[in-house]
Amino acid sequence: MNIKFVAKKSGVSVATISRAMNPETRHKVAPKTLEKIDHTVRECGYTPNIAAKNLRQVTTKRIGVIFPYFRSIFYNSYYIHILSGVSDYLWDTPYQFKLLMLKEEKNLWEQYDFRSGERVDGVIIIHWSKFFSVKSIVEKINVPSVVINDFDKDLQTTFVCADHYKGAQLAAEHFYKNGHRQFAVMKGSTWSKDSIVRLQGFQDYLKTLGVSIPEELIVSADYKETDAYEQIETLLKRKRKFTALFCCNDTMAFGVLRKLEKLRIAVPEEISVIGYDNDVRCQDTRPALTTIGVPLYQMAQTGTELLINYLEKKDFSKLFMGMTLLPVELMERKSVCPRGLI
Repeated sequence: MNIKFVAKKSGVSVATISRAMNPETRHKVAPKTLEKIDHTVRECGYTPNIAAKNLRQVTTKRIGVIFPYFRSIFYNSYYIHILSGVSDYLWDTPYQFKLLMLKEEKNLWEQYDFRSGERVDGVIIIHWSKFFSVKSIVEKINVPSVVINDFDKDLQTTFVCADHYKGAQLAAEHFYKNGHRQFAVMKGSTWSKDSIVRLQGFQDYLKTLGVSIPEELIVSADYKETDAYEQIETLLKRKRKFTALFCCNDTMAFGVLRKLEKLRIAVPEEISVIGYDNDVRCQDTRPALTTIGVPLYQMAQTGTELLINYLEKKDFSKLFMGMTLLPVELMERKSVCPRGLI
């Protein structure tokens, strides 16, 4: 397979293929022709050596920020904090950022060449496992990457993560010190590594104290408020009682609080609730939500700094690896009360 084969399959000249594969001349190719060429290149899994050489030499001074594409995403402060951190760090640099909103289509993005396709020098990825496999990030993304959260030891890239294991332990400790001994947990999405770590940290802390959580009191609400609104009723209908509920993000906790209010179940007097992330809405819920504060803004700034420093070295021959762990903190408000007061 060579550039002539790709040109013939695309129905264009070799010169047009060369222009399409070069970030500096890509804009000179007609959009419909470019779309056809990109489709052929992805289908063949082909990158000409000359293009690879050019891409190593040419920089665009642009960083891609990969977010999931779903409705009302920017009502969620999780993503706003990350985007603000990236944007603010780049303010005093020659770099700009390009927001890449991806739909969950792994077959598409695992073959996509972000360097030539989006004209970016590197990417910052949020929720990587929604779009990529471990193998695809290592072999096919073709640009240096920094991943925010969802650490995976098999993924050879740079991570910037919060200490979610410790965060979940802080939640368990706060419940326990307030006299709670019957617990339930609302997990996040199945793709989320962070959700697994948070559940593990919560359970491990309680195990050291001789307390376990029955499997029927651990449910998943996919990090969604609407799902949590329904799932809390599922928990309440089960035979085992609980006085403390740990939600693996604040969005689910908001759904829980709304449903418990509708059912006239008092929080925290009957059920105490702790969320996770410290969403800006936590102070406005009824009652104000106790949660685990995650330094998302600082994490985004740290990740951007690492990526820019790496790019400035202009060495694309080595894998970009490592992990930076940032601390979390308990944000105590009004959604937990001592069990002795119930």
